[in-house]
Amino acid sequence: MATLADIQAKADAELAQITAEIDVVNAVKQVVDNQVAKLNDLQAQVAALLAQGSVNPADLQKLSDTIDAIKAADTSNAAIVSAAVAAGTPVAPQPAPAPEPPASA
Repeated sequence: MATLADIQAKADAELAQITAEIDVVNAVKQVVDNQVAKLNDLQAQVAALLAQGSVNPADLQKLSDTIDAIKAADTSNAAIVSAAVAAGTPVAPQPAPAPEPPASA
Protein backbone atom coordinates (compact mmCIF):
# COMPACT_ATOMS: atom_id res chain seq x y z
CA MET A 1 0.00 0.00 0.00
CA ALA A 2 1.27 3.47 -0.87
CA THR A 3 2.20 5.74 1.97
CA LEU A 4 1.01 9.30 2.32
CA ALA A 5 4.53 10.43 1.40
CA ASP A 6 4.38 8.36 -1.83
CA ILE A 7 1.06 9.92 -2.78
CA GLN A 8 2.37 13.42 -1.93
CA ALA A 9 5.44 12.82 -4.13
CA LYS A 10 3.22 11.77 -7.04
CA ALA A 11 0.97 14.80 -6.51
CA ASP A 12 4.00 17.12 -6.38
CA ALA A 13 5.35 15.63 -9.63
CA GLU A 14 1.97 16.06 -11.35
CA LEU A 15 1.73 19.68 -10.18
CA ALA A 16 5.23 20.38 -11.51
CA GLN A 17 4.32 18.89 -14.90
CA ILE A 18 1.09 20.89 -15.14
CA THR A 19 2.93 24.08 -14.16
CA ALA A 20 5.56 23.45 -16.86
CA GLU A 21 2.83 22.89 -19.46
CA ILE A 22 1.11 26.14 -18.46
CA ASP A 23 4.42 28.00 -18.82
CA VAL A 24 4.90 26.60 -22.34
CA VAL A 25 1.34 27.42 -23.37
CA ASN A 26 1.74 30.99 -22.10
CA ALA A 27 5.07 31.36 -23.92
CA VAL A 28 3.58 30.13 -27.20
CA LYS A 29 0.59 32.45 -26.76
CA GLN A 30 2.94 35.39 -26.21
CA VAL A 31 4.84 34.60 -29.41
CA VAL A 32 1.61 34.39 -31.39
CA ASP A 33 0.27 37.61 -29.85
CA ASN A 34 3.52 39.40 -30.73
CA GLN A 35 3.37 38.17 -34.32
CA VAL A 36 -0.23 39.32 -34.67
CA ALA A 37 0.65 42.76 -33.30
CA LYS A 38 3.57 43.10 -35.74
CA LEU A 39 1.43 42.04 -38.70
CA ASN A 40 -1.31 44.48 -37.67
CA ASP A 41 1.28 47.25 -37.50
CA LEU A 42 2.59 46.37 -40.97
CA GLN A 43 -0.96 46.32 -42.30
CA ALA A 44 -1.63 49.79 -40.84
CA GLN A 45 1.58 51.14 -42.38
CA VAL A 46 0.67 49.71 -45.80
CA ALA A 47 -2.83 51.20 -45.54
CA ALA A 48 -1.32 54.61 -44.77
CA LEU A 49 0.99 54.39 -47.79
CA LEU A 50 -1.86 53.30 -50.04
CA ALA A 51 -3.95 56.23 -48.81
CA GLN A 52 -1.13 58.60 -49.79
CA GLY A 53 -1.00 57.05 -53.25
CA SER A 54 2.79 56.80 -53.13
CA VAL A 55 3.21 53.06 -53.59
CA ASN A 56 5.30 51.54 -56.37
CA PRO A 57 3.51 48.39 -57.68
CA ALA A 58 6.75 46.36 -57.75
CA ASP A 59 7.50 47.29 -54.14
CA LEU A 60 3.94 46.44 -53.15
CA GLN A 61 4.29 43.02 -54.79
CA LYS A 62 7.57 42.41 -52.95
CA LEU A 63 5.87 43.26 -49.65
CA SER A 64 2.93 41.01 -50.53
CA ASP A 65 5.34 38.14 -51.21
CA THR A 66 7.10 38.74 -47.90
CA ILE A 67 3.81 38.73 -45.99
CA ASP A 68 2.83 35.50 -47.76
CA ALA A 69 6.15 33.99 -46.62
CA ILE A 70 5.46 35.14 -43.04
CA LYS A 71 2.03 33.50 -43.15
CA ALA A 72 3.49 30.27 -44.53
CA ALA A 73 6.18 30.16 -41.84
CA ASP A 74 3.63 30.97 -39.15
CA THR A 75 1.31 28.22 -40.39
CA SER A 76 4.22 25.78 -40.44
CA ASN A 77 5.25 26.72 -36.90
CA ALA A 78 1.66 26.42 -35.69
CA ALA A 79 1.46 22.94 -37.20
CA ILE A 80 4.67 21.91 -35.44
CA VAL A 81 3.44 23.18 -32.08
CA SER A 82 0.02 21.63 -32.59
CA ALA A 83 1.54 18.24 -33.44
CA ALA A 84 3.82 18.39 -30.40
CA VAL A 85 0.92 19.24 -28.11
CA ALA A 86 -1.26 16.51 -29.61
CA ALA A 87 1.56 13.98 -29.19
CA GLY A 88 2.08 15.02 -25.59
CA THR A 89 5.70 15.85 -26.24
CA PRO A 90 7.26 16.76 -22.91
CA VAL A 91 8.71 20.22 -22.57
CA ALA A 92 11.81 18.98 -20.79
CA PRO A 93 12.95 15.67 -19.40
CA GLN A 94 11.05 14.87 -16.25
CA PRO A 95 13.14 14.43 -13.09
CA ALA A 96 13.73 10.93 -11.90
CA PRO A 97 11.55 9.93 -8.96
CA ALA A 98 13.14 10.18 -5.54
CA PRO A 99 14.59 6.90 -4.34
CA GLU A 100 12.49 4.90 -1.91
CA PRO A 101 13.75 5.11 1.68
CA PRO A 102 15.25 1.88 2.94
CA ALA A 103 12.81 -0.40 4.68
CA SER A 104 13.22 -0.36 8.42
CA ALA A 105 14.31 -3.61 9.96
